[in-house]
Amino acid sequence: MKRGIEHEKLIQSKQLNLFLGLGFLTMLFVSAALSIGLAYAVMHQSRTLVPPSLSGAFTVSDGQVDAAYLTLMGEYFLYLKLNVTPTNVSRQFGRLLEYVPPSHWSSIQQSLTQEAETVKNNGITSYFSPLPNGSAVSITDLQYRLTGDLTKTVGSRSLPAETYTYIVQMQYKNGVIGLVGIAKAEVKP
Repeated sequence: MKRGIEHEKLIQSKQLNLFLGLGFLTMLFVSAALSIGLAYAVMHQSRTLVPPSLSGAFTVSDGQVDAAYLTLMGEYFLYLKLNVTPTNVSRQFGRLLEYVPPSHWSSIQQSLTQEAETVKNNGITSYFSPLPNGSAVSITDLQYRLTGDLTKTVGSRSLPAETYTYIVQMQYKNGVIGLVGIAKAEVKP
């Protein structure tokens, strides 16, 4: 009789282990499905952004942006960088630094601080005029290129305008646009 009870307990124990194993596998599957669903929802969540000025419609999600948004932000970054006077350069560059991600902040901040001091000490004023059809966007590289004439004044002396192409390198992580750098390339005639 004792042997029968032990045999019955052994069968019940095996059944319990089977149910626990099935329950574990079910919970594992449900957790994986919920994780995938949550990741999808986070990566494809739309956001409403209010940039400095709107000139057209654009689409933004947590994972990607469209060409219109890169154009808008690239133009804004170049405006802040290139349209400066001795009295507004600190404010312009301060706004620009708000978009710089922490990984690039120290190098860009140091460069902008030196440039701001040069502008203030020498009384430099600069103004950038984009050329028609002088822009290009790369969504895959998150780059915006703009060609235009840069006019500078040092004190009361105006310098001749020079044509430059500027490349704005951006990054887009977790629904936040970041300025990685602005590079200048002289246009070859």
